[in-house]
Amino acid sequence: MKQIRVVLASLVIVVLMGCNLPRAEPTPDPVVIYTLAAQTVAAELTRVAATQPPPPPIEASPTLADIPPTAIPATATPIPTATQTPLPCNLATFIDDVTIPDNTLMSPGQTFQKIWRLKNIGTCTWTSGYQLVFDTGDPLGVPAGYAQSLTSGTVAPGQTVDLSVNLTAPAGKGTYQGFWKLREPGGTYFSFASGKSFWVLIKVGSSVTVTLLPVAVESGTIRADGGPWPDFTVGESNADITKTVQAFLSYDISSIPSNATITEVKINFTIYTTTGNPFGLGVLNGYVTNYGPTLEAADFVAGFPAGNTLDWGSTAALDIIEVSPELKTALQSKVGAVSRLQLRLQFAASNLDAVKDRITFTNPSLVVTYTTP
Repeated sequence: MKQIRVVLASLVIVVLMGCNLPRAEPTPDPVVIYTLAAQTVAAELTRVAATQPPPPPIEASPTLADIPPTAIPATATPIPTATQTPLPCNLATFIDDVTIPDNTLMSPGQTFQKIWRLKNIGTCTWTSGYQLVFDTGDPLGVPAGYAQSLTSGTVAPGQTVDLSVNLTAPAGKGTYQGFWKLREPGGTYFSFASGKSFWVLIKVGSSVTVTLLPVAVESGTIRADGGPWPDFTVGESNADITKTVQAFLSYDISSIPSNATITEVKINFTIYTTTGNPFGLGVLNGYVTNYGPTLEAADFVAGFPAGNTLDWGSTAALDIIEVSPELKTALQSKVGAVSRLQLRLQFAASNLDAVKDRITFTNPSLVVTYTTP
């Protein structure tokens, strides 16, 4: 490259000197000058190239044919595949305690229904030949070896079934647990995917039964346009049969311990007198309400709202001391939170038959049974 620069510089000098020659000489043709210069440069490049060593050869990239046979594996290593363990014919899994979750507090001798929800995760359909069998532990009222049908129909793989059994809490305080299993028609026991049986676990505490009467100063009768009055009348008013009256009942529950479990509530509204045909007014409904410590005329409720907890359709129904699961639930929600359980009794409206149709109760009571640990 250095030699090329020298040649080019020499040519430029020659051209410049030519421009300074006397004008008497003819001016050379520029095309000729450039042609000669180009030929000179080409000749010099050829000479220089001849003196340079040849460039090293370019190595070609290796191909599969150039790789020795021993360097290529004969076969690819196979990728291992997962193997599935086949499901057994009979297999169950636990879903839920539908009733009586573990450590439910019971009264001594209390009867109850335990319900488990299980799922068939095997490959065989369960039929009525399958059985629910008491295994070990506390039998809770069933005899040794007790068994009953698992289902009256069929439970296909993937389906769930609710298994129920009627049991009785022991008479003494304490914690009790009974274990149960499943048995297929051939007599073989099977259980859960976890390998465990299922069970019922309860605690029996001290049981108390109390009778609650309406608090006099907080209970009474309200008419659509007046009151209160101290009795417990529901139906049509004495003064105006076009107007209805409602009975309000307030029960003091402050004596029930806050840690109590309400096991039963019975309604004893069996002492009453009637005038006319009170059930000609329709169904007598009872509502859980909260009107406070003072009964006032404004507590009267117009219309016949939904959401009733109690109902009676005849005097024959009133003659029964009725167990009320709904009132039990309502009372449990109030124990330890408030000191009163309050109810309102009402018919729909007057039937305008010119007859006083009504019921007057005497000490309508609630019989409450509860258990403490």
